[in-house]
Amino acid sequence: MSDQALVDMPDGFTPWGPLLRARWYSVVTSNAVAIYHGVIVEYVGNTLVTPAMGSLMAVIPEEHGQAANTLVGVVIGIADHNFIPMLYMPVTTVGNSVIAGYVLVADHPDQVFVGQEDGDTSSIVAANIGLPADCIGVTGSTVTGRSYMEIDSNTIAATATLAVQVIGVHPEDTMNVGGAAGTNCRFLVKINPHLYSTNAVGA
Repeated sequence: MSDQALVDMPDGFTPWGPLLRARWYSVVTSNAVAIYHGVIVEYVGNTLVTPAMGSLMAVIPEEHGQAANTLVGVVIGIADHNFIPMLYMPVTTVGNSVIAGYVLVADHPDQVFVGQEDGDTSSIVAANIGLPADCIGVTGSTVTGRSYMEIDSNTIAATATLAVQVIGVHPEDTMNVGGAAGTNCRFLVKINPHLYSTNAVGA
């Protein structure tokens, strides 16, 4: 075990283990929020006609208070409306005036991801594993294209509408003495109120 301080490096979420599935989704033109690699996205109920792939479901970055069972997965690729890869999708990207562009999303309901907790107010402890938590941070780096999204540690609770279920600790961030995982620990998570599953954890 280790009680070494962990580095604060919010980096969004990354698929952990085998990539089970990835599919393309659309982003509405003049998007209200910039989209970065590693951000969790949710389906907002509309489908857009795209120039390259026909009709595709539209997604936006997840924020606190999403409707139950609307989360789709994590962005692992971004392209503009001409299907040219993008480092990130800036806010108010016009695209072709229907779509700003496309995002490739790891969207299988059983997909495991790794993400950092924020240590805000309190850190996630060993007894919290198995519980849902919300996420925080929809901004990102315009240099790396990576999201700053992380697990909001002080929201962990048995609530089915919270964004992710914490299922384990990253093997390199071992539990420290006293059972707490420590501020900025990385955890393994699954999307909890998933669009393609009704098996959300929590009351």
